[in-house]
Amino acid sequence: MQEIFPRFYSSFRCIANRCEDSCCKDWDIDIDSKTEAFYQSVQGELGEKIRRKLVTDDDGERVFRAENGRCPFWNQDMLCDIFIGIGEEHLSETCANFPRVRVDYDVFGEHLLSFACPEAARIMLRADGDAYAELGGADELNAAEAADGYLSFLLKARARSAQLLRDRSLPFAYRLADCLEFNAQVQSILQDREPQPLTPAQNAQNSRFIFDLHLGFEIMSDRWKKALTQAADNAEHFSFSDAFERDFEKFALYYLYRYYLEAVRSGDVLYSLRRMVCAYFITGRLDADFAAAGYPLERMRILQRYSKEVEHSYENTEALNAAFDSDDRFSVENLIALLEATVA
Repeated sequence: MQEIFPRFYSSFRCIANRCEDSCCKDWDIDIDSKTEAFYQSVQGELGEKIRRKLVTDDDGERVFRAENGRCPFWNQDMLCDIFIGIGEEHLSETCANFPRVRVDYDVFGEHLLSFACPEAARIMLRADGDAYAELGGADELNAAEAADGYLSFLLKARARSAQLLRDRSLPFAYRLADCLEFNAQVQSILQDREPQPLTPAQNAQNSRFIFDLHLGFEIMSDRWKKALTQAADNAEHFSFSDAFERDFEKFALYYLYRYYLEAVRSGDVLYSLRRMVCAYFITGRLDADFAAAGYPLERMRILQRYSKEVEHSYENTEALNAAFDSDDRFSVENLIALLEATVA
């Protein structure tokens, strides 16, 4: 099986206790069965603590549950007691791999980094526009065509979507609107329907409903909740800075390459695009707020925190998808009207 990597992938190195955030912070830590079996044999105080802290969560998964927002093995020096005590080779799969992500498409696997990690986010924001050139390349496309015409079609549609998002002759809102319109046609084809021109939305809703939806999510950080509440109160009155749009293009490409091909299983390419639009409005408004306050939280951290709070929460992602399925305000036509209004 082919394994495909973006060009920046190999440059990632965990910066441990120099990190502004941490994968040891806020999250429960999943423990795979192989690692748990080894943990049962660890001797001494560390072994006793491991077995005491290893619990079963509401979904039946074995986890180290966060205590006061911290993994119980994340010590005061912001280092891992398990890493120190028994070695890196005995970390769980989650801890050993994050922020590395591999997605299996049967005939090839794609490897990415997660934006929820600050160091990975920095690397992706520094990457040039060709960073994902190997993903969807000729070898990958040939493998998909030989095995699955549906996957081949999606790869070509993803490549076209990336071109639209990178067209810097247009404001990013227009690029995102064009990408939505293109993928509405793609979705029609996936559903064996004849693509039809979109009817412009009349009296489009403002973006406040996107903020209200996010305020109903599970939120880990009180600081994030406070900032989001303030952003919601000012949802209609801001503009996107050029600097924000340059960075958000990188975030949008990450979303595209991370989630677009989920349509292989869901049958819906628009989930990933609608989630991208939500991220654009939320993080753009927060960026405007933090810019006015002298950036107490830098732009990278705004994008990184959105990824951690929303993208990496199964419950929050499911809530987004449910809203997309049931709320007409998330129609392609209304979202395009909202995006175009930010430029007009």
